[in-house]
Amino acid sequence: MRSAVQVRRVRPDEGLRLRAIRLRALAEAPAAFGWTHAEALGQPQEFWDGVCREHAAGAAYTMFVAEEGETWYGMARGFVHRDYPSIVRLASMWVDPARRRGGVGAALVEAVTAWARERSASCVQLWVTDTNRAAKALYARQGFAETGRTKPHPSDPGLREALMVRMLPR
Repeated sequence: MRSAVQVRRVRPDEGLRLRAIRLRALAEAPAAFGWTHAEALGQPQEFWDGVCREHAAGAAYTMFVAEEGETWYGMARGFVHRDYPSIVRLASMWVDPARRRGGVGAALVEAVTAWARERSASCVQLWVTDTNRAAKALYARQGFAETGRTKPHPSDPGLREALMVRMLPR
C-alpha cells in the first residue's frame, strides 16, 4: 500500500531538489511555464539555493511541494502581486503525470490559497495556457473563473494565456 502524498512548504536547504523538479516540469510541460528548460538549466546552483531561502521565508513568495517519501511529485508557487498587495498569484504549478487526477493538484492549489488567506488577500489569480484544458478544468473545480483577459505566452508567443481568478471571502 502506498502512503499518501503530503503537501508542505519548501525548506531553505532544498535548492537541488527544487532545481530537479523544475527541470522535470519544464521537460514534461514546456508550454505551462514562462521559462524554457534551457533557461532553467543555465541557472547556477546559487540561484536555486537563493530561491529556496526566499520561498521558505514566505514573506512575499512561497513554494509548496507535494511529496511521498523522498520523491517530489508536484509544486506550486504563491507570490504577492507587486502592484496590488491584496492579490496573490499562483504560478509554477506542476504535477507529475503519474500523480495527476489523484488530488495532488487540488491540494497544491489549496495550500497556496490558504497562504493567500493568511495574508488577507482578496483573491488568487493565475495565468494558464489557453490550450491546457486539464489545468483549466482543475482550476475551475477549485473555484477559479476565467476573466476573458488573455496575453501572449512569455516563452512561446504563438500560445495565449488566460487569466483566472478565485475570490476569497473577507
